[in-house]
Amino acid sequence: MSQASFILSAFDLNLWCSVLETKFTVDDLAALQAIIDADIAEDPNFAGLYSIDRDELNAINQRFDAGFDPASLNLPEIEVWLERERKGRSLRDVPYLVHTNFELPLMLEGRKKLARFADVLPKTEEAFDRWVEKGLFHKEVFLEPMPASLKPYVIDPDHSAVRDVYYTLKGEEWRIPAMNLLWRAGGGWNEHFERLEGMLFGYEDWQIDWWIAHRNEHSGGIGGLPFCCIVGAESLEWMEVAGFKALPPLADIHVHIYDPDDDIRTAAFLAEDESAVALARFKLSLEMQRKLLDGNTRGPWQINREQIPEINRHLKRQVDVLFRR
Repeated sequence: MSQASFILSAFDLNLWCSVLETKFTVDDLAALQAIIDADIAEDPNFAGLYSIDRDELNAINQRFDAGFDPASLNLPEIEVWLERERKGRSLRDVPYLVHTNFELPLMLEGRKKLARFADVLPKTEEAFDRWVEKGLFHKEVFLEPMPASLKPYVIDPDHSAVRDVYYTLKGEEWRIPAMNLLWRAGGGWNEHFERLEGMLFGYEDWQIDWWIAHRNEHSGGIGGLPFCCIVGAESLEWMEVAGFKALPPLADIHVHIYDPDDDIRTAAFLAEDESAVALARFKLSLEMQRKLLDGNTRGPWQINREQIPEINRHLKRQVDVLFRR
Protein backbone atom coordinates (compact mmCIF):
# COMPACT_ATOMS: atom_id res chain seq x y z
CA MET A 1 0.00 0.00 0.00
CA SER A 2 1.41 3.40 -0.95
CA GLN A 3 2.22 5.84 1.82
CA ALA A 4 1.96 9.62 2.05
CA SER A 5 3.78 11.96 4.42
CA PHE A 6 1.89 14.49 6.54
CA ILE A 7 3.02 17.24 8.91
CA LEU A 8 1.43 18.22 12.21
CA SER A 9 2.40 21.66 13.49
CA ALA A 10 1.68 23.65 16.63
CA PHE A 11 1.12 27.33 15.82
CA ASP A 12 1.74 29.87 18.58
CA LEU A 13 -0.86 32.65 18.28
CA ASN A 14 1.32 35.04 20.30
CA LEU A 15 4.58 34.62 18.37
CA TRP A 16 2.54 33.93 15.21
CA CYS A 17 4.72 31.08 14.01
CA SER A 18 5.04 27.31 14.19
CA VAL A 19 6.89 26.25 17.35
CA LEU A 20 6.67 22.46 17.08
CA GLU A 21 6.33 20.12 14.10
CA THR A 22 6.43 16.42 13.36
CA LYS A 23 6.20 14.36 10.18
CA PHE A 24 4.40 11.03 10.02
CA THR A 25 3.37 8.57 7.34
CA VAL A 26 -0.16 7.59 6.40
CA ASP A 27 -0.94 4.23 4.80
CA ASP A 28 -4.69 4.81 4.60
CA LEU A 29 -5.90 8.24 3.45
CA ALA A 30 -9.52 7.27 3.99
CA ALA A 31 -8.81 6.59 7.67
CA LEU A 32 -7.24 10.03 8.10
CA GLN A 33 -10.10 11.68 6.23
CA ALA A 34 -12.57 9.93 8.52
CA ILE A 35 -10.78 11.24 11.61
CA ILE A 36 -10.87 14.89 10.58
CA ASP A 37 -14.14 14.65 8.63
CA ALA A 38 -12.49 15.89 5.41
CA ASP A 39 -14.65 16.09 2.31
CA ILE A 40 -12.92 13.79 -0.17
CA ALA A 41 -14.89 15.26 -3.06
CA GLU A 42 -13.64 18.75 -2.24
CA ASP A 43 -10.02 17.74 -1.55
CA PRO A 44 -9.29 14.26 -2.96
CA ASN A 45 -5.49 14.77 -2.88
CA PHE A 46 -5.44 16.20 0.65
CA ALA A 47 -3.83 19.44 -0.54
CA GLY A 48 -5.59 21.64 2.03
CA LEU A 49 -4.53 22.89 5.46
CA TYR A 50 -6.72 21.53 8.27
CA SER A 51 -7.26 22.79 11.81
CA ILE A 52 -7.13 19.86 14.26
CA ASP A 53 -8.94 19.74 17.59
CA ARG A 54 -7.83 17.74 20.64
CA ASP A 55 -9.97 14.67 19.93
CA GLU A 56 -8.79 14.53 16.30
CA LEU A 57 -5.16 14.84 17.40
CA ASN A 58 -5.59 12.00 19.88
CA ALA A 59 -7.11 9.83 17.15
CA ILE A 60 -4.26 10.63 14.74
CA ASN A 61 -1.64 9.79 17.39
CA GLN A 62 -3.37 6.51 18.15
CA ARG A 63 -3.99 5.42 14.53
CA PHE A 64 -0.72 6.59 12.94
CA ASP A 65 1.64 6.72 15.93
CA ALA A 66 2.48 10.38 15.25
CA GLY A 67 3.58 11.03 18.84
CA PHE A 68 2.68 14.73 18.65
CA ASP A 69 2.21 16.44 22.04
CA PRO A 70 1.94 20.26 21.79
CA ALA A 71 0.53 20.39 25.34
CA SER A 72 4.05 19.68 26.60
CA LEU A 73 5.04 23.21 25.52
CA ASN A 74 2.78 24.75 28.19
CA LEU A 75 1.92 27.68 25.91
CA PRO A 76 -1.41 29.49 26.45
CA GLU A 77 -2.58 29.92 22.84
CA ILE A 78 -1.81 27.11 20.41
CA GLU A 79 -3.56 25.92 17.25
CA VAL A 80 -2.73 22.55 15.67
CA TRP A 81 -2.61 22.24 11.88
CA LEU A 82 -2.37 19.27 9.53
CA GLU A 83 -1.00 19.42 5.99
CA ARG A 84 0.29 16.98 3.43
CA GLU A 85 4.01 17.22 2.71
CA ARG A 86 4.68 18.84 -0.66
CA LYS A 87 7.49 17.27 -2.64
CA GLY A 88 9.96 19.51 -4.45
CA ARG A 89 8.39 22.88 -3.61
CA SER A 90 8.17 22.89 0.17
CA LEU A 91 9.70 25.86 1.97
CA ARG A 92 11.02 23.29 4.46
CA ASP A 93 13.48 22.11 1.77
CA VAL A 94 15.23 25.50 1.61
CA PRO A 95 18.67 25.47 3.36
CA TYR A 96 17.82 28.50 5.51
CA LEU A 97 14.82 29.73 7.49
CA VAL A 98 12.35 31.26 5.04
CA HIS A 99 10.51 34.20 6.60
CA THR A 100 7.04 32.97 5.60
CA ASN A 101 5.04 32.30 8.79
CA PHE A 102 8.08 33.31 10.87
CA GLU A 103 7.87 37.05 10.24
CA LEU A 104 7.06 38.09 13.79
CA PRO A 105 9.80 36.26 15.78
CA LEU A 106 12.42 37.14 13.16
CA MET A 107 11.49 40.82 13.35
CA LEU A 108 11.59 40.72 17.14
CA GLU A 109 15.12 39.26 16.87
CA GLY A 110 16.11 41.95 14.33
CA ARG A 111 16.88 39.37 11.63
CA LYS A 112 13.97 40.48 9.46
CA LYS A 113 13.61 44.18 8.68
CA LEU A 114 10.28 44.36 6.87
CA ALA A 115 7.01 42.42 6.62
CA ARG A 116 4.41 42.97 3.90
CA PHE A 117 0.89 41.49 3.84
CA ALA A 118 -1.73 41.78 1.11
CA ASP A 119 -5.30 41.53 2.45
CA VAL A 120 -3.92 40.39 5.80
CA LEU A 121 -6.05 38.20 8.06
CA PRO A 122 -7.38 40.04 11.14
CA LYS A 123 -5.65 37.67 13.58
CA THR A 124 -2.29 38.20 11.85
CA GLU A 125 -2.71 41.96 11.98
CA GLU A 126 -3.65 41.83 15.66
CA ALA A 127 -0.51 39.81 16.45
CA PHE A 128 1.73 42.44 14.81
CA ASP A 129 -0.24 45.45 16.08
CA ARG A 130 0.58 44.49 19.66
CA TRP A 131 4.23 45.30 18.95
CA VAL A 132 3.31 48.54 17.20
CA GLU A 133 1.52 49.61 20.39
CA LYS A 134 4.64 48.70 22.40
CA GLY A 135 6.74 50.99 20.19
CA LEU A 136 8.92 48.28 18.60
CA PHE A 137 7.34 48.26 15.12
CA HIS A 138 6.25 50.91 12.62
CA LYS A 139 3.09 50.26 10.55
CA GLU A 140 1.72 51.70 7.30
CA VAL A 141 -1.42 50.73 5.34
CA PHE A 142 -2.06 51.24 1.61
CA LEU A 143 -5.50 50.78 0.07
CA GLU A 144 -5.62 50.56 -3.73
CA PRO A 145 -8.51 49.81 -6.13
CA MET A 146 -8.46 46.31 -7.55
CA PRO A 147 -6.60 46.35 -10.92
CA ALA A 148 -8.96 45.75 -13.84
CA SER A 149 -6.72 42.89 -15.04
CA LEU A 150 -7.34 40.98 -11.79
CA LYS A 151 -11.09 41.51 -11.47
CA PRO A 152 -12.03 38.47 -13.65
CA TYR A 153 -10.11 36.22 -11.22
CA VAL A 154 -11.56 37.58 -7.95
CA ILE A 155 -13.72 35.03 -6.12
CA ASP A 156 -15.67 37.60 -4.09
CA PRO A 157 -17.32 40.19 -6.40
CA ASP A 158 -17.40 42.67 -3.50
CA HIS A 159 -13.60 42.52 -3.19
CA SER A 160 -12.94 45.81 -5.00
CA ALA A 161 -9.72 46.95 -3.32
CA VAL A 162 -6.34 45.58 -2.29
CA ARG A 163 -5.18 46.41 1.25
CA ASP A 164 -1.41 46.19 1.77
CA VAL A 165 -0.08 46.35 5.33
CA TYR A 166 3.61 46.98 6.04
CA TYR A 167 5.55 46.58 9.29
CA THR A 168 9.18 47.54 9.90
CA LEU A 169 11.51 47.77 12.83
CA LYS A 170 11.80 51.29 14.20
CA GLY A 171 14.52 53.07 12.23
CA GLU A 172 13.89 50.95 9.10
CA GLU A 173 10.84 52.90 7.87
CA TRP A 174 12.60 53.77 4.60
CA ARG A 175 12.08 50.19 3.44
CA ILE A 176 8.32 50.71 3.07
CA PRO A 177 8.37 53.37 0.29
CA ALA A 178 11.22 51.44 -1.37
CA MET A 179 9.16 48.20 -1.42
CA ASN A 180 6.02 50.05 -2.47
CA LEU A 181 7.94 51.62 -5.39
CA LEU A 182 9.28 48.21 -6.39
CA TRP A 183 5.78 46.74 -6.58
CA ARG A 184 4.50 49.72 -8.57
CA ALA A 185 7.33 49.62 -11.13
CA GLY A 186 5.31 47.53 -13.60
CA GLY A 187 6.67 45.59 -16.53
CA GLY A 188 6.27 42.22 -14.84
CA TRP A 189 8.21 40.67 -11.99
CA ASN A 190 11.74 39.50 -12.78
CA GLU A 191 14.99 38.30 -11.22
CA HIS A 192 16.21 41.82 -10.46
CA PHE A 193 12.99 42.70 -8.63
CA GLU A 194 13.21 39.42 -6.71
CA ARG A 195 16.73 40.27 -5.56
CA LEU A 196 15.76 43.78 -4.46
CA GLU A 197 12.73 42.46 -2.60
CA GLY A 198 14.86 39.92 -0.76
CA MET A 199 17.33 42.64 0.26
CA LEU A 200 14.52 44.86 1.57
CA PHE A 201 13.05 41.98 3.60
CA GLY A 202 16.45 41.36 5.17
CA TYR A 203 17.66 38.14 3.53
CA GLU A 204 21.42 37.62 3.23
CA ASP A 205 23.11 37.71 -0.20
CA TRP A 206 23.88 33.97 -0.25
CA GLN A 207 20.26 33.20 0.58
CA ILE A 208 19.00 35.36 -2.29
CA ASP A 209 21.53 33.76 -4.66
CA TRP A 210 20.38 30.26 -3.68
CA TRP A 211 16.70 31.16 -4.04
CA ILE A 212 17.07 32.63 -7.53
CA ALA A 213 19.24 29.75 -8.77
CA HIS A 214 16.72 27.25 -7.36
CA ARG A 215 13.78 29.01 -9.04
CA ASN A 216 15.64 29.17 -12.36
CA GLU A 217 16.38 25.45 -12.24
CA HIS A 218 13.09 24.25 -10.82
CA SER A 219 10.46 26.42 -12.52
CA GLY A 220 12.24 28.18 -15.35
CA GLY A 221 12.80 31.57 -13.74
CA ILE A 222 11.25 34.25 -11.55
CA GLY A 223 7.72 35.56 -12.07
CA GLY A 224 4.74 34.26 -14.02
CA LEU A 225 3.62 30.80 -15.06
CA PRO A 226 6.10 28.34 -16.60
CA PHE A 227 4.99 26.93 -19.97
CA CYS A 228 6.25 23.99 -22.00
CA CYS A 229 5.93 22.47 -25.48
CA ILE A 230 7.34 19.51 -27.39
CA VAL A 231 9.71 20.01 -30.34
CA GLY A 232 10.96 17.84 -33.18
CA ALA A 233 14.54 17.11 -34.22
CA GLU A 234 14.76 20.01 -36.70
CA SER A 235 13.30 22.43 -34.17
CA LEU A 236 15.70 21.26 -31.45
CA GLU A 237 18.66 21.79 -33.78
CA TRP A 238 17.36 25.30 -34.59
CA MET A 239 17.14 26.08 -30.87
CA GLU A 240 20.70 24.87 -30.27
CA VAL A 241 22.03 27.11 -33.06
CA ALA A 242 20.06 30.04 -31.56
CA GLY A 243 21.67 29.44 -28.17
CA PHE A 244 18.32 28.46 -26.66
CA LYS A 245 17.26 32.12 -26.75
CA ALA A 246 14.09 31.55 -28.80
CA LEU A 247 11.41 29.03 -29.71
CA PRO A 248 11.71 27.58 -33.24
CA PRO A 249 9.31 29.23 -35.74
CA LEU A 250 9.26 26.10 -37.89
CA ALA A 251 5.90 24.55 -37.00
CA ASP A 252 2.78 25.06 -34.91
CA ILE A 253 3.21 24.21 -31.22
CA HIS A 254 0.87 23.09 -28.46
CA VAL A 255 1.64 24.89 -25.21
CA HIS A 256 0.92 23.46 -21.74
CA ILE A 257 1.41 24.85 -18.23
CA TYR A 258 4.54 23.23 -16.81
CA ASP A 259 4.07 21.58 -13.42
CA PRO A 260 7.45 21.24 -11.62
CA ASP A 261 5.89 18.77 -9.17
CA ASP A 262 4.73 16.29 -11.81
CA ASP A 263 7.65 15.11 -13.95
CA ILE A 264 5.75 11.98 -14.99
CA ARG A 265 2.91 13.96 -16.54
CA THR A 266 5.32 16.45 -18.07
CA ALA A 267 7.48 13.73 -19.64
CA ALA A 268 4.31 12.08 -20.97
CA PHE A 269 3.85 15.05 -23.34
CA LEU A 270 6.65 13.52 -25.45
CA ALA A 271 4.51 10.42 -25.98
CA GLU A 272 1.79 12.52 -27.62
CA ASP A 273 3.83 12.88 -30.81
CA GLU A 274 6.20 10.19 -32.16
CA SER A 275 8.24 12.84 -33.99
CA ALA A 276 8.90 14.84 -30.80
CA VAL A 277 12.44 14.56 -29.41
CA ALA A 278 12.48 17.07 -26.56
CA LEU A 279 10.38 19.14 -24.18
CA ALA A 280 11.10 22.87 -23.96
CA ARG A 281 10.23 25.10 -20.99
CA PHE A 282 9.90 28.88 -21.15
CA LYS A 283 8.46 31.92 -19.39
CA LEU A 284 6.71 34.96 -20.86
CA SER A 285 6.17 38.58 -19.94
CA LEU A 286 2.96 39.33 -18.06
CA GLU A 287 1.55 41.07 -21.14
CA MET A 288 2.07 38.06 -23.39
CA GLN A 289 1.01 35.64 -20.67
CA ARG A 290 -2.39 37.34 -20.41
CA LYS A 291 -2.71 37.41 -24.19
CA LEU A 292 -1.91 33.71 -24.40
CA LEU A 293 -4.31 32.71 -21.63
CA ASP A 294 -7.19 34.81 -23.01
CA GLY A 295 -9.70 33.41 -20.53
CA ASN A 296 -8.43 29.83 -20.84
CA THR A 297 -6.40 29.43 -17.66
CA ARG A 298 -5.78 25.67 -17.92
CA GLY A 299 -4.64 25.10 -21.49
CA PRO A 300 -3.40 23.64 -23.70
CA TRP A 301 -3.05 26.44 -26.28
CA GLN A 302 -2.47 26.15 -30.01
CA ILE A 303 0.23 28.58 -31.25
CA ASN A 304 0.59 29.00 -35.01
CA ARG A 305 4.13 29.22 -36.38
CA GLU A 306 3.41 32.77 -37.55
CA GLN A 307 2.78 33.78 -33.92
CA ILE A 308 6.04 32.35 -32.56
CA PRO A 309 8.25 35.39 -33.42
CA GLU A 310 5.93 37.55 -31.30
CA ILE A 311 6.12 34.98 -28.49
CA ASN A 312 9.92 35.12 -28.70
CA ARG A 313 9.95 38.88 -28.23
CA HIS A 314 8.29 38.34 -24.84
CA LEU A 315 10.50 35.54 -23.49
CA LYS A 316 11.78 36.41 -20.00
CA ARG A 317 14.94 34.26 -20.17
CA GLN A 318 16.46 31.39 -22.10
CA VAL A 319 14.45 28.34 -23.17
CA ASP A 320 15.30 25.23 -21.14
CA VAL A 321 15.30 21.71 -22.60
CA LEU A 322 14.03 19.40 -19.87
CA PHE A 323 13.61 16.00 -21.50
CA ARG A 324 15.21 14.52 -24.62
CA ARG A 325 14.26 11.33 -26.41
